[in-house]
Amino acid sequence: MRRRVRMYRALCDPHLIAGCERTSFFALLGLCVVFGFFGGVAGGHWHNVVFAVVLFTAGKLALGHAAKADPQLREVAVQSHRYGKALLAVPSLKESR
Repeated sequence: MRRRVRMYRALCDPHLIAGCERTSFFALLGLCVVFGFFGGVAGGHWHNVVFAVVLFTAGKLALGHAAKADPQLREVAVQSHRYGKALLAVPSLKESR
């Protein structure tokens, strides 16, 4: 007899914020706050505020498209950069027999 286990959709779906990966979204948000507030409002340079808004809009669109292609794109890029050519795909013993 086969046992069925309930799997909730929230456990399988990637955790996205506004359609973007969480870490990348907060990095973009932090960069825009630095440009917009510290470089613009506090410094009196209003063109930096406009730049921060444009940067956030363009970055949000780019991160949204990247998340549609692969929701874990950042983790894949970090792992491939960390291991480089040292991590090669090797078939397991069961597949080679």
